[in-house]
Amino acid sequence: MKRSQVLSLFHNENQYRPLFLHGAIHQDRPVGPKRTFSEHSHPFYHIVLYTDGHGEYLKEGLFHKARPGTCVLLSPGQKHDFVSHWQKTVYSEITFAFKSENGLLLELPFEKLIFLLTGVEAAFDTDLIFSNEQKNTLNNMFSDLIEYLNSSSIISQYQANFGLLGIFNFIVKHHILTAVDSSSISPMDKVKAYIEENYTNQIPIEKLTSMVHLSKGYFFRAFKKKFGVSPITYQQIIRINASKTLLKTTSLRCNEIADRVGFSDVYFFHRTFKKHTGKTPSSYRAGKENL
Repeated sequence: MKRSQVLSLFHNENQYRPLFLHGAIHQDRPVGPKRTFSEHSHPFYHIVLYTDGHGEYLKEGLFHKARPGTCVLLSPGQKHDFVSHWQKTVYSEITFAFKSENGLLLELPFEKLIFLLTGVEAAFDTDLIFSNEQKNTLNNMFSDLIEYLNSSSIISQYQANFGLLGIFNFIVKHHILTAVDSSSISPMDKVKAYIEENYTNQIPIEKLTSMVHLSKGYFFRAFKKKFGVSPITYQQIIRINASKTLLKTTSLRCNEIADRVGFSDVYFFHRTFKKHTGKTPSSYRAGKENL
């Protein structure tokens, strides 16, 4: 039977086809201190999507924050380890290679791989951050691909190759096209997006004002005029909404939830939660079935 030619790539007069090595959904690795990281490399590609929890992973000798929606693209030869040393992270991943008929493995950087597919040059200087909806969509694509790989269907290889192509297309759509379209986004919208992506961190006001080149006072007035709340209140609202989800869906204690969403003081978390919801976190959780 002929092999599926979906996603065949040509490079230096060789034809390469996908070779799937591993796939997992909601992988839960043990937590350990930084010294337990075992950084390694191999001639394969990884696409890793963090789906739950907050922590860190190791890439090229540097620690990077991971949260739900973080997507890590690893090229052949890049050193890495995905064990979290802080709290608990859960991720899904696909490990694959491109292999020629004579056994050669394609070891191009991810940017060059995307260029072969699209003909468009794109930089992946940082890992991608997807929204919750995008994260769920991409994770379902991972799940479908793994199901195809485990299938005995005569077209399972075709489906798997097409599934990987779909994942590439998703990344292209939400990275390359978004980057192109971002030039039309107003500076204030970029500030809002930055707060949404970094809401668990302490964000210096100077960082935000530098993005719009405004004085502190004028920035606060302009942000509130456009979005109805101050940037500080907007960050609090995002944190409270995230904590409401954790209260509904987990058994985490309030101090753990406060820490996860960015409150360093659990008492301030309680006061802020009641200010925005009219309820304490405990009473909100107790009545969650009716909300």
